[in-house]
Amino acid sequence: MFIQPEVIATLKRRIAQEGWAMAGVGTGRASVTFVYTVGLQKSFAHPDLIMFGVPPAEAEGVIDAIARRVKAGEPAHEDVMIVGAAEVPLMPRRADAERVGLLVPAQLARGRYSYLQLVWPDGKGLFPWEPHFDKRRLRSQSFLFDLADREPPMSNAPKP
Repeated sequence: MFIQPEVIATLKRRIAQEGWAMAGVGTGRASVTFVYTVGLQKSFAHPDLIMFGVPPAEAEGVIDAIARRVKAGEPAHEDVMIVGAAEVPLMPRRADAERVGLLVPAQLARGRYSYLQLVWPDGKGLFPWEPHFDKRRLRSQSFLFDLADREPPMSNAPKP
């Protein structure tokens, strides 16, 4: 993935100041939008974060809240629901490093492609791997893991 040298320099400055930085790709009108962090791995021994399908301005606020928790010593864990960072609960899932490598510039990741993808539920609070999930929501959220590989614990959402 190509990223302009000025953007890389800005992100590196933020990492030096805060320990991490984030970048958004696409706009609300793009077919694919995502926001990711760099620096959490190096600075806090925590996987970086990536989130799809939410307008970057909104996703940045969510990721900022979670990254600040990480910086304060409250890590996010795979398959442990995150509440309070967004209007809906989020479920972190380990992202496939090869898939992340196609999206996050090598100059920023420096070979560290340990990422948690923040997955959001449908309007009923169901996650993509749960029965009765609204499949129409799959178009707006790309996945960097295989949905069929395993099923994490069920969410606490009421079943229809």
